Amino acid sequence: MESFLRIMRVAAVNFPVAASFIQISNELDAIKIKQRLDALEDPISVLHTDLPALSQVIYFALVKNDSSTLNFRDEIYTKYSRAFAILDSKGLIMKFDQADSLYPVAIKVTDPCFILYLCARFEETKKMDLLLSIVDSCERGKWLQGAEIQKEIQLPIVFIQAVFDVYQANGFGICSKAIGACSYSASS
Repeated sequence: MESFLRIMRVAAVNFPVAASFIQISNELDAIKIKQRLDALEDPISVLHTDLPALSQVIYFALVKNDSSTLNFRDEIYTKYSRAFAILDSKGLIMKFDQADSLYPVAIKVTDPCFILYLCARFEETKKMDLLLSIVDSCERGKWLQGAEIQKEIQLPIVFIQAVFDVYQANGFGICSKAIGACSYSASS
């Protein structure tokens, strides 16, 4: 097929029919490029057709519960079973199964980057920009308290903790190890 299109590109100068083939080829190339760009811009949604809708369901559950451990009705697990399976297989969530049940008891959103992906897709950009600005400008050795930031910018603590975790993973600082704490100190 590629050799045919090469010949048509050469012939397009003199033959109107060949020009039609070139136009179709260019349109197909544009569609492929758009699909590749979409995959780069939104790498989660391209994994399964149900993932955009499930992502929104998970986002609203994170906001409502302000916890990364979530419980859903059986209908949600049934409707999005394959999408849940993909998220689990990619390590973005962890399903807690029970031996006598078809459905998980709960899921835990384990990947902070996935939490930030959800936040970026569905939360106000202004709030995320403010959160990142606060963490970026944290002075070395100073501790940021998640609860204080939460009051200031009205974001669930689960999103704030995810930012802290990502900064720690990149070596920019450390998170408090105290149980239930959401604190971060910059080290660089």
